[in-house]
Amino acid sequence: SMKKTGRLLVVDEDVPGGASAYILQQVLQLQGGYRWLDSAPATLTAKAHRPAYGTDGDYFSKPSVEDVVEAVLGMVKE
Repeated sequence: SMKKTGRLLVVDEDVPGGASAYILQQVLQLQGGYRWLDSAPATLTAKAHRPAYGTDGDYFSKPSVEDVVEAVLGMVKE
């Protein structure tokens, strides 16, 4: 997909700098993914605060469908 679109978005429900940073490092450094990128890679993670309580807290804490769509549209418009 990265070869086809020239873009990379890593989405993770964990804190910033967690698994998403590791995945980004693996794709860019070890697999040489930077060769196919037309724009800067991005990560979309949970907010940097304590875990939320209840399902409504998850909505405001973790990336939602709206957040993903907004991030993808922003990358496409570059």
